[in-house]
Amino acid sequence: MTDRGDKSASAAIRAVVQGEVQGVGFRDATVSRAHALGVMGWVRNGEDRTLRVHAEGSERSVEELVAFLHEGPSLAWVSEVAIDKVAVEGHEQFAIRGVSAGVFVVQEHAATAHHFDLRLEVDGVMRSWALPKGPSLDPAVKRLAVEVADHAMAHDAFEGSLEAGRVIVWDRGTYEQGGRVAWPQALTRGHAVFVLHGEKLHGGFALQRTRSGAKAQWLLIKRRDEYAQPGSDIVAECPRSVLSGRALDEILE
Repeated sequence: MTDRGDKSASAAIRAVVQGEVQGVGFRDATVSRAHALGVMGWVRNGEDRTLRVHAEGSERSVEELVAFLHEGPSLAWVSEVAIDKVAVEGHEQFAIRGVSAGVFVVQEHAATAHHFDLRLEVDGVMRSWALPKGPSLDPAVKRLAVEVADHAMAHDAFEGSLEAGRVIVWDRGTYEQGGRVAWPQALTRGHAVFVLHGEKLHGGFALQRTRSGAKAQWLLIKRRDEYAQPGSDIVAECPRSVLSGRALDEILE
């Protein structure tokens, strides 16, 4: 009988599947098989026409998923599967990566209370959260994120002085949706997984709502992946704007 829902993964692999593996339902079939096996991790289509998979779980469950990758769904043709053993990252689910969700920006803001604003493009506006201590690349650090009013996308590149204080663009880039629930439903449900491709912030993150209301409270958590940096303080280490190179205290009021 197959192991299911193993919360203490003992094996982890990265796989690169070559052949006719895109546009034939391979990605969705891999998600379904991983869910059935209780395997965690992710799957995405590579830019080189490969299928790329990170899988972790019990030895037997991971082996069964690897066997499926060699076979593939009926319309696929697999020429080669390269497997590397890697460290367990501690994923909580198995999800598709590589589905573009739009742009993101993190602005540092010297207002009445100094904070950072995380903004994610969702349905044509920038959904926004105020981070009193800024983001972190340390998975052990859970940052408070207070949901605030949506912003227009035109504000993404703003740097300078406002009545509410000084602002710099601390980081920006694109992001991918993650998890089993599509956006924006994931935000409505209160648990949203996503992958950042910024100049400072990279890899998987999760927003977990802890309190609802007019100013809902969330936690921003870094996923345990290859971009995690335990013990780091990215805010202190990289204080300057990705647009102008200025630090916040160099903005004239």
